Amino acid sequence: MVFVDFNKQKLCPQCGNILNINHNFCKYCGIDLSSIEPIAKADEVVKQLALTAISDSSAEVRKEAVDTLGNFGDTRALGALTYVLLHDPDPEVRRESANELGNLHHPYSLDALTKALKDQSPIVRKAAIEGLKKIKIKADEENMKKRKPAEIETVKKEDIEEVTTEEVEDQEIEKEEVHEEEEEENQEEEEFNDKINAEDINKEDLLL
Repeated sequence: MVFVDFNKQKLCPQCGNILNINHNFCKYCGIDLSSIEPIAKADEVVKQLALTAISDSSAEVRKEAVDTLGNFGDTRALGALTYVLLHDPDPEVRRESANELGNLHHPYSLDALTKALKDQSPIVRKAAIEGLKKIKIKADEENMKKRKPAEIETVKKEDIEEVTTEEVEDQEIEKEEVHEEEEEENQEEEEFNDKINAEDINKEDLLL
């Protein structure tokens, strides 16, 4: 397990690598770190939970620390959660981290969750998929909120028109099927009548 001095260091929220606390860009993955404060500025509870999550000797304790850390909903803990997902030796702990990253819905977590799709453990890969799905759904919701009311109405109208078009096409197909059935019935009736007429003619020939 690693030890990080959060008063002097921080963990990159995207790649989980250890950086100097004063760095504004990650030298490993290149992301801008200015939008997320280092965990040193979080309260003492969050800092201790992060430290426990990345360094405690017990997998069960690390898992509980990750779970609780995620429940705080503090984006300053992203780096610790990312580190756990990519480096913790226990698959249950990595799975918990993937779950919590998904619940935080931060786009910086997309890279780590994508890497976790290649994790050796299927439970971690499954959790990574769910995490990516949560972030995508949240992003779609945010995009809808940013749209102007007129744009939203246009989208809804397009959806309605698409449904209406499908209904019309279905009705046309049903009409064609009914028409074909009617034609088959008429043809069968004509053939039956022709057969009856032919039998009547044969009877008349016999009588003659």
